[in-house]
Amino acid sequence: MRLTHLTLALRSWQRRPLRTAITATGVAIAVGALASLLAFARGYDRALAAELDHLGAQVLVVPKGCPYDAASLALHGANWPCYLRADYLAEVRAVPAVATAAPVLMTAFPGPDGAQSVFVGVTKEILALKPGWRVQGRFPGAPGDLLVGTGAARRHGWRLGESVHLPALGEAPARVGGILGPTHSPDDDFVFLGLGDAQRRFQRPDELTHILVRLRDPNELDEAVAQLHGCEAGFDMNVVPLAHLFRSIQQMLNSTRLWLSCVVLVALLVAGAGLSNTLLMAVAERTREIGVLRALGASRGDVFRLIWLEAIPICAAGAAFGLGAALALSFWMEQWLRRQLPFTPSGQFVHWEWRTAALSVAAAATLGGLAALLPAWRAAWVAPIEAIRRRRAAW
Repeated sequence: MRLTHLTLALRSWQRRPLRTAITATGVAIAVGALASLLAFARGYDRALAAELDHLGAQVLVVPKGCPYDAASLALHGANWPCYLRADYLAEVRAVPAVATAAPVLMTAFPGPDGAQSVFVGVTKEILALKPGWRVQGRFPGAPGDLLVGTGAARRHGWRLGESVHLPALGEAPARVGGILGPTHSPDDDFVFLGLGDAQRRFQRPDELTHILVRLRDPNELDEAVAQLHGCEAGFDMNVVPLAHLFRSIQQMLNSTRLWLSCVVLVALLVAGAGLSNTLLMAVAERTREIGVLRALGASRGDVFRLIWLEAIPICAAGAAFGLGAALALSFWMEQWLRRQLPFTPSGQFVHWEWRTAALSVAAAATLGGLAALLPAWRAAWVAPIEAIRRRRAAW
């Protein structure tokens, strides 16, 4: 009997194919919007946490200004509008809660092809913050030594030991002393050199763009921030706890997520109303048919299941099309979000996984089940004799 009900439900597609297709499209739009929201919500948090983890520090010390801009510059690489005095480094290192303080001088230059080349002056302290680094060759020591990220080496065609000439590096010779293994982070596109060498080449003596700080105990983050604010240079620098920054960015995005959730909810309600209306119209058109089924011995439960199961193929087709469309359009959606959000990770942050698809399909099934309850109940309570006498139901 179960097979008979499902077969009859599938044949209902042939009665009004255009109306059924329009209803399935409404379900597809709702499911696609829901799947995109879930992929964004899960993927953004994961990508942001991974990016901050690649930075390797719990605290970022930067010049006075917006902490979000400073974090974006430190993570993605760019020209800095202002600088720290190099002697602030000694005061940061003197703070008891600080285990490692790595000074950084970062600058960027546009290349001939329009791509940006990011140069980062560092010292060996950076290695304590980057345990995942795998260096082929040597770390920059002597003037002119470069440690090149794998992406930058591939883009420029550089090999280990090769002499390089870039306008940004000036007339002084430079050579690739080491190549950084893939980190799957912005570091892959950076060119690292010794801090002193960078300060000379870029004419920034005794200046830093930021200081990366690793704490002795990450659980004492608030106390460490207070100590950094309390040092002599505390008024001239901005101390950014990255864990707090991460939470602040998430709170900023909550309003965006709430707005998107409301849009998805409205889409689901509209799709549910459209599906229910389609089934009600189908019941009204088939009143005499239902009456004949009842007269031939079909129970109210049989009629209820028959109409209720008609929502399954509509929701299944809508869910499949909606998921496919959302996956196909995810790249353009991510590019649009990058232009709208105040802070975005450099990697992919619209992340698809099987749980996203499963939740979306479950939502479509729930939507179909609830939307079909009223039409199925109305059909089950059709009086057989009255249904046979009239062509169309009064409702």
